[in-house]
Amino acid sequence: MYITDRLVGRCKRVEVRNTECAERSQPMFPRLTKQPYVETTGRRIAMTEAKVQTPAARSCPVSGTPGLDEISLLSPEALECPYHAYARVRAEDPVHHLPDQNLWIVSRYDDVDYVLSNPEKFTSKEALSSGNAYRDFPAALKVLKKSKALPRQRTLILADPPVHAFHRKVVQRALAPAKTLRAFGPTIKERVNGFIDCFVEEGQFECVSQFSIPLPMALVSMIFDVTEKQVYEMKGWSDNFFSALTGHVAEETVMKAALDTLVFEDFVLERMEKARTEGSDCFIGKLLNAPEDERPLTDAEVINICSQVLVGGNESTINFISNLVYAIATTKGLEERLRNEPDLLQNFLEENLRHEAPLQSMYRIALESVEVGGVTIPAGAKLMLNFGSANRDEAHYENGEALDINRDNRETLHMAFGRGIHACAGQTIARREGMIAIRVLLSRVKNLRIAEGTTPERNPLFGVRGFKTLHVAFDAVPQTEDA
Repeated sequence: MYITDRLVGRCKRVEVRNTECAERSQPMFPRLTKQPYVETTGRRIAMTEAKVQTPAARSCPVSGTPGLDEISLLSPEALECPYHAYARVRAEDPVHHLPDQNLWIVSRYDDVDYVLSNPEKFTSKEALSSGNAYRDFPAALKVLKKSKALPRQRTLILADPPVHAFHRKVVQRALAPAKTLRAFGPTIKERVNGFIDCFVEEGQFECVSQFSIPLPMALVSMIFDVTEKQVYEMKGWSDNFFSALTGHVAEETVMKAALDTLVFEDFVLERMEKARTEGSDCFIGKLLNAPEDERPLTDAEVINICSQVLVGGNESTINFISNLVYAIATTKGLEERLRNEPDLLQNFLEENLRHEAPLQSMYRIALESVEVGGVTIPAGAKLMLNFGSANRDEAHYENGEALDINRDNRETLHMAFGRGIHACAGQTIARREGMIAIRVLLSRVKNLRIAEGTTPERNPLFGVRGFKTLHVAFDAVPQTEDA
């Protein structure tokens, strides 16, 4: 594949290997052994990986396959294509308890919406993962004890009212999405054309590294006022932070995240010191510039906020853009319709967000005994809110497993960017990036298709819907046409 050497500039080649569920010969959901199961409606649903024993029927996503006796949400096959499992859980046990993890999977739209709409009953203090990955690795905890930002502070998505409201107000003022778009928006088309210039003569590109990553990282570089070299170092930190947050990863990954946490803290603290002594108009400087009637943020709060903005500012948008390109390259007739009816592009973006939510799940903890979907959830229990499943709930989306660009997503708003007080603060920016990226791409290339001899490789992290690699071939649009 190619990796962009600059935000707009040189490209260099590295070798990669690809796999994709639609092209695999292995079963979609293998039979599993040697793991705890929970009985539900005569079938068993498992969350942990186990040894593959006998193949079961293959399906991706949910189309005409025989019933399966066992489902794993963490098998490699399910990580590549989880929607069959989601549909089964929705139908058979929509609020499903996993006693070994004290985790409840909430899979239907109305139930997910109820939890998100009642923050007084469900805390967000551990919203990002099913468990703290660092707690399982003493060596990583030892590294984190060297932090200069102790005690750690929960902010934004990890905070509850009224603290959350304060942090959200500070961040909205510093990030100022409308102002940020006014500053960044006019450059998006130019930047996207620059990325395409790197590969347009090759007849194919690696979508993730050459197209999906550079645009949101250009925005990150503007927000934090860093150089192009620094922004890709920050992307490395973000990747490790996010991998550790998703859980179910190797100790090596958690250790990298712990070490990068200290490096990131030093980066933010140095910028804070510079902003305090010299002044700065970047995001960190604005966070420190509190009105007289408002308490200043602590160093730990600034670091935590910056970490979330870094990860949130690139991870979802990268997967969003990659999923859009994949849909165009693999859905018969879609590219032709978007060219013939350009007004459908907005519908396509929203429908694809519903159909392939970049972030598939978030977590909450019940503060009291409460009923969800007819099931009593005990106080202290953890809930996994399954956006990927809720967004395909048959009760709200007719033929929800299908990508239908004529669907009116205003009738039932999808949950790709969350809901309620913790809805993504940067979703307007992400939508603008996606819109311009696809519009410019379609003006420069045509006949997008998966490159011959390659198969897309899905992001291996649980709860994330995107790609690790996605090689796409195309035909260049003649130079005489408007780019």
